Amino acid sequence: MTINEKVLEIYKDYYICPHCLGRMFSLYATNTTNLERGNSILLTLTMQLHENYLSFNEKNSDNVKHLRLLAEKAQYIPAIKVLEKEGLTFNNDKSKLSCFLCNDIFSDLETYSLEAINTLKNYEYESFLVGTNLNGKIINKEDEFKVKFHILGAESFKNHFNRELGKLLSTKISKSTEFANPDITIIFSLSFDSFSINLVIRSLFIYGRYNKLIRGIPQTHWDCRRCKGAGCEICSHTGKQYQTSVEELIIPEFIKASKSIGVKFHGAGREDIDVRMLGKGRPFILELQDPLLRKLNLESLEKRVNKITRKKVKINDLEFSNKNQVISIKNNAENTKKLYKALVQSENKITKSQFNLFLILLKDQLVGKKLSQRTPERVSHRRADKVRQKFIYELNGSYLKSDLFEFTIKTQGGTYIKELINGDKGRTTNSFTELFGTPLICKELDVLHIDI
Repeated sequence: MTINEKVLEIYKDYYICPHCLGRMFSLYATNTTNLERGNSILLTLTMQLHENYLSFNEKNSDNVKHLRLLAEKAQYIPAIKVLEKEGLTFNNDKSKLSCFLCNDIFSDLETYSLEAINTLKNYEYESFLVGTNLNGKIINKEDEFKVKFHILGAESFKNHFNRELGKLLSTKISKSTEFANPDITIIFSLSFDSFSINLVIRSLFIYGRYNKLIRGIPQTHWDCRRCKGAGCEICSHTGKQYQTSVEELIIPEFIKASKSIGVKFHGAGREDIDVRMLGKGRPFILELQDPLLRKLNLESLEKRVNKITRKKVKINDLEFSNKNQVISIKNNAENTKKLYKALVQSENKITKSQFNLFLILLKDQLVGKKLSQRTPERVSHRRADKVRQKFIYELNGSYLKSDLFEFTIKTQGGTYIKELINGDKGRTTNSFTELFGTPLICKELDVLHIDI
């Protein structure tokens, strides 16, 4: 059956709009719109029927019957004009028919675009994408229609709607469509008689580095161990294990500036609560969720945060980022190099000459080699119990007094420095305690630099 024959069969039973007619035959005459294709099909068919009528001049022929079908059932104006010109009678019913397949959704894209523009009016964005959730009745009706008329080359309703509305919106709002990572995805939930809009807002990612200038605060919020965040007497009904955190000190100004509904803090590793983060700082990325505003003044934000958090936390090197960088800093955490400064206390007194001999032994046994670390007891409740191999790049030490020493240690990311020093009851080998032959503990620890 030819396309023309299928079209005539369709209009014997149904009215479908030119948009949907073109979509049913989208494999043919590509590089055009469905509307143009639908109108072209109807125009070509009308011209062929008119030519046949003029050639045979049979007023009761199939040509006239088919012209009447296009005029009455397709309400195709050129067919109406042909019949009028040739003085042929037809039922000129002026009542408008609704498309069987889309219920005139494609003829009313202007309404959908205006509603989308109104929904978007408070958001800052540079790119968008249109998506669709279709009611099952629309899908089922179209599937049954295509089976009945043996149509195999139709474009999907979703693709048609998304593309045409996307083009219309792009013209109206002067924004570009983006398929990979749009700032906003506009999801239309469509049924035959109603629709709703839901926005999916791409998170705004901001990279930076932070310094933790004091001890005693964690990197991120911790729920109270007793009440699990509900609030109890132990936590003074705050629900928090610690009064504040690096995360809680940094994020309020970013939430306020972007008018986002929430934020995730992604750090390139983390230091212990009692460890300072000095030097150029630890890389982090803020993931601002559902932001209304995206054009943030990062220089101004950095100054505001540093003024509020002075003597506690400092941020620097802010720049806009993306989700791929979050994945990168997480995946590469084990491959970073970190420089630490450790203040170490000995249980037994050691002379300076003894210390210097021990320092030579440390360098010989550790530098350029891997040490084995079984998951420390202190974190075994939240980390898998396994043995990790970590590399020591550099090690230097200085003698402060008989029971107090200072070391700088450059290690592979993820090395447990406290356990490297105290041995963790033999769970870390070779440890400072093991090599010194006397118990050692890390009294203070600072991160001086992170290579990433």
